[in-house]
Amino acid sequence: MPRRRRPKDPNHIIDLRKLKEFRQRAGLTMKQVEEAIGIRASNLCDFERGRMMLQLHHLMELLRLYDLDIFEAHEVLRLRLLDAKLLRDFRKACARHGTSPAEALNDFMIVFTQLE
Repeated sequence: MPRRRRPKDPNHIIDLRKLKEFRQRAGLTMKQVEEAIGIRASNLCDFERGRMMLQLHHLMELLRLYDLDIFEAHEVLRLRLLDAKLLRDFRKACARHGTSPAEALNDFMIVFTQLE
C-alpha cells in the first residue's frame, strides 16, 4: 500500500523541503551533518519529513553548516518580510554582476551608512 503524504501545514514556520534542498546543494549527507554538529541522522531525517522539531540552536547550526545567506535563511524560515518577486529579481541581478546577495547587501549597507 503506498504511503500517504501528509498535507502541507500552511502554519509550519520552516520550509523543510527548502532546507533539505540546501543540505543537498551543500553536498552533505545526513551522516555528515551528524558528524559536523551532532544531530543524529535519524532525527535529521524525521525533521526533514516534518515528524519532529529541532531545538532552535540546532536549526541555527544547520543554517550555518549549509552556508546559507540571509536571503536563503529567509526562505527556509518562511519570513514573509520581502516581496518574493523582488527577491528573485535581486538574486538575478546579483548573479549578473558576479556577486552574492549577501555581498551586495553588505556593500549597500556600507555605502548607505556613509551617506550624510
